[in-house]
Amino acid sequence: FSHPGLDRALQWDLRHGRDVVDALVSHVAEQSERDRLTAAAAAAWARIAPLADDLPRQAAHIDLTDANVVVTRIAGAAPRPDGVIDFGDLSDTWAVSELAITLSSVLGHAGTTPASILPGIRAFHAIRPLSAVEADALWPLLVLRTAVLIVSGAQQAALDPDNDYVTNQSEDEVRMFEQATSLPIDTMTGVIRAELDMATTPA
Repeated sequence: FSHPGLDRALQWDLRHGRDVVDALVSHVAEQSERDRLTAAAAAAWARIAPLADDLPRQAAHIDLTDANVVVTRIAGAAPRPDGVIDFGDLSDTWAVSELAITLSSVLGHAGTTPASILPGIRAFHAIRPLSAVEADALWPLLVLRTAVLIVSGAQQAALDPDNDYVTNQSEDEVRMFEQATSLPIDTMTGVIRAELDMATTPA
């Protein structure tokens, strides 16, 4: 579906992710961390930009993360998703952003590695197949998302230092970024393509 209200610019829309990092990175205290965030966002954007015009767009929630999925907990079983809340960021944007954002939240959990996102990719692809262009954009978008989270959190902490929600999230967001930048973009893109049985070029 479409609606005029979905055509807006939000800092959580990864189409604007590089600009968000550049605008807000000054809120990060350590220069070395600012440099890492800027470099990661630039490297991710260098992969995304050539693909941008070929990425399908649609209405997307763009915040399907732990904080916004309602679950039922049953003793001895994994939590069962029941619903989604917080549609405040709903936008017309790249469809694959939805998956990249959700998968980034997986990496915030202790014990996960970059490979922990693969079941999510398989599940998404089984219902809504990813194109080769989307497969190539997925990991760079995830890297960009983690950088956006850190700089946005740093800005919010500066504006509202007593906000426990912001400060409690920061450790998970740093973990997401560390996981997302622990492997070269080409490596994870090759892994994703292999997972989806898509031809890949030699690394």
